[in-house]
Amino acid sequence: MKKKTIFFIAFAVFAIIVLVWFAPLQKSKYVHIVREVGISKETVENNAEMESIKVHGTFWNDGSLIAKNLTATIIFADAAHNKIVRKNVPVGGDLLANKGNVMEFDSEYLREKTIPKTDVNVSVQFDWMENGQLKTTETLLSGDESDSTNKGNNNTGKFNYGNATVESIEIMVLESFPVQIKVNARGYLPDGCTKIDEITKEKKDNTFSISIKTVRPADTFCTEVIVPFQEVISLDVYGLKAGIYTVDVNGVNGTFELVTDNIIRE
Repeated sequence: MKKKTIFFIAFAVFAIIVLVWFAPLQKSKYVHIVREVGISKETVENNAEMESIKVHGTFWNDGSLIAKNLTATIIFADAAHNKIVRKNVPVGGDLLANKGNVMEFDSEYLREKTIPKTDVNVSVQFDWMENGQLKTTETLLSGDESDSTNKGNNNTGKFNYGNATVESIEIMVLESFPVQIKVNARGYLPDGCTKIDEITKEKKDNTFSISIKTVRPADTFCTEVIVPFQEVISLDVYGLKAGIYTVDVNGVNGTFELVTDNIIRE
C-alpha cells in the first residue's frame, strides 16, 4: 500500500514538473500586422498652389494565424481644410501567417497649400476576420515628411511587444446625429524606447474591447523614465440600437448610452 502511495505521489510531482516546464512553450495564436511606411510632401508639378502627400509602404503578418478577408485603408486627416479622406488599398484577400506574403502599396492626397504650413496626419486602418470575429486596428503613422519605420536604434532587428498601461479613459459623445463616440485614453509607457505599436478594436454584444499595444527594440538600453501618452480612439457606432454600451481599454472600463437607435431612417 505504501509503495502505491509513493508511486502516485511521485507521478503527480512528475506531472506538475512537466506542466510547469512546457506551459511557457505553448504560445497563443494570433494575427500581428507589421508595416513599414514612408511619408513625403512635395509641390505638385506645374501647380505651385497645390501640394501632394504621398504614402508608400509594405505590410505583412508575423503572427501565427491568417488574417482573413483583409482590407486596408489609408486615412488623411487634414485639419486645416477640415477634411478626412479615406483611400482603400488594393489587397488580394488573405494575409498569410509568419510573413507568408508581403504586400506593397502607394497612396496620395492632394490639397491646396496652407500659410503658415500645416501638417496632415496619416493613419492606416486594417480590418480582418480572426477566429470568426471582425478585428480592426488603426495606427497613426505620422505627420508630414517623416518615416514610421523608425522605431529606435536596433542592431538585431528584434522587437518586444506588450500592452500599454492605461490609467484612465474618457468617453466623449459628440453632439451630432448619428451620434459619434470617441474614447480618450491616458496612460504611460515604461521608458523612452517603448512606442505605441497598434490599436485594435473589437465589438462583441454591447462591449467594445480596445487593446493598445506597444513595441520596443529588444537590444536597446533606455533610461527608465515613464512617458505619458494620450490616444483618441473613434468607435464605429453607426447603426447600433439604443442601449448602454461598455468600453474596455486595456482593462479600464467605462460606459455610454445611446438614447435612440443610431441610424438615419429614410
